[in-house]
Amino acid sequence: MRRKITKADRVVLSSRRLWIFHRMRRLWKKTSWGSDFDLGKMLHVPARHRGTVQLEMPMDLFRTVQSKELSGSFIRWAWVRGIFGAVGSVFFPKRGYYFLFRVPYDEILTGLKDHLQKNDLSVSYRRGSGCVEVMVRGQNDIVDLMIGMGLSDAALKMEEKAIVRSMRDRANRLVNCDASNIRKTVDAARRQIALATFLKENGHEDELSPDLAELIELRIANPSASLNELGAAMNSPVSKSTVTYRWKKIMSIAEIYGFSYDD
Repeated sequence: MRRKITKADRVVLSSRRLWIFHRMRRLWKKTSWGSDFDLGKMLHVPARHRGTVQLEMPMDLFRTVQSKELSGSFIRWAWVRGIFGAVGSVFFPKRGYYFLFRVPYDEILTGLKDHLQKNDLSVSYRRGSGCVEVMVRGQNDIVDLMIGMGLSDAALKMEEKAIVRSMRDRANRLVNCDASNIRKTVDAARRQIALATFLKENGHEDELSPDLAELIELRIANPSASLNELGAAMNSPVSKSTVTYRWKKIMSIAEIYGFSYDD
């Protein structure tokens, strides 16, 4: 809504959004000034409701509407909702959420700041070009703000969106973790097969103890098995840590005969 001061004691507000004035009419009777000022007489609606609607009011009334002295929780929240309809936005970046008011007038900023703080909402401020950006971050604070303004359905949809996003992010982390574990298992198996093949081809297998010889045979026969699976497949099953220890012993023996993974 645009503001134009025509005289020292009169203010003209204008907008092409007729719904703003419909909402104002519903709220007018709930205000402390509703019985003293007839909203219909102050409104100038164009023919066929097409074009710019103007609201001309006394300066004192205008200052009262803008001020923080709005009485009653309902009317204060309705006032905040009106500000949201004019200058508010909700953003859903890749991470987090934030609710933004781009407030053009200091009078509105004072009332808005006071109301948000009284409702224990975490708010930050940043002065931009021709306005002050009032930002509410965090899902819980945004949901509380939207419910206060009577936007319960929108708050519910936002929470649903947050749950879906959280589940998707968790699924992605699990998939990435599984993929990383698979890559590590495949890389370890490739190195162990190269080590076992070197010992067999160079006739050093007979120099290994029975448990080490069994381990390299199992690896060659099961190239995709994990260390846990190799340990469970041995004649005398052992743990993953034991299998790891035995591979280190095999590696130290192979290095004596000149084995290297770079070969």
